[in-house]
Amino acid sequence: MVSLLGTMFVFLSSGLFGMWISLELGFFGFLPILNGKAASENEAAVKYFVIQSVGSGLILVSFLLFSSSPGFISYLSEEMADIIMIGGFMVKLGVFPFHFWFPSVMSMASWFSCFWLSVVQKVGPFWGISGLGVSCWLVDSFIIFLVITSLVGALGGLAQVQFRPLLAYSSLGQTGWMGLIALLSVDLFFFYMILYTILLVGLLLTLHIINSYSVVNIPGWSFCNGLMFWVFCGGFFISLSGLPPLAGSALKLMGILVVIGSYPVTLVFLILSSMISLYYYLSMFITSVSCLGSSNYGLNTSFLDSKGLMLLISSMMVLNWVGGLPLFIMCGGFIL
Repeated sequence: MVSLLGTMFVFLSSGLFGMWISLELGFFGFLPILNGKAASENEAAVKYFVIQSVGSGLILVSFLLFSSSPGFISYLSEEMADIIMIGGFMVKLGVFPFHFWFPSVMSMASWFSCFWLSVVQKVGPFWGISGLGVSCWLVDSFIIFLVITSLVGALGGLAQVQFRPLLAYSSLGQTGWMGLIALLSVDLFFFYMILYTILLVGLLLTLHIINSYSVVNIPGWSFCNGLMFWVFCGGFFISLSGLPPLAGSALKLMGILVVIGSYPVTLVFLILSSMISLYYYLSMFITSVSCLGSSNYGLNTSFLDSKGLMLLISSMMVLNWVGGLPLFIMCGGFIL
């Protein structure tokens, strides 16, 4: 609740210092969530604390420079203060070249921490950076780093065999789309985050129920579990990469329609990153069809043991497979 309240206070803040305090409230509220029982979760919490402290310090220094007397600001130009501030936000968001901490932290976190880190902890910084008036060249530079982050996320996922690092690089791939939409349209950014949250919750709940952490545990197609895995879990993976007619294609359509009018060149690289991610997810599907995977868990038994979550996951699965076209039309209608 503390972390969620901090994120909400970012929207209500009327000044730079209030926004910084709200970001810190969300940051410190997330630490107990990240710090679990396992030693790896404690290590992830320490890494996250150090990195976020550096980002928060940079943002605070830039805010103090903005509010300082004109005599002192002459030593450091206002552009330098803007650079320090953008750098602080890039560190907190894990934007290239400050992205190395993100897969390391998420690979040791719990499923719930993975969700909170991928969604809630990104909303506040993106909201803050979308409302700041900085130089045009600095905004263009930030957009370039966002696009590079998406490419790094797509390429980094090719070398992963564990689901949590794979989700970390998938989140980095989504960061470029989120950042560009946040800079161009805040209303559509919230719609993007809501739909992304639904898909990610469905994916993480399924992975939690089947208790699977590795790609090599994907069951072969000769087993019933192979079909169940791709209907419930694999569909969310492919949807997040933007394959029509799944619901995730509405995310990419929204990004294309928003970005094409202002930064059409960046779409080439963003779509390329999505295609690379889709290639990897489809390669897992082909492996499953070829019956090369193992069957180390009972998906049917896992769902029967969790009847409360089965209805929720099933509804999200239906939305993912059937809701693509309605969401596709809805996104186009919002933008038009």
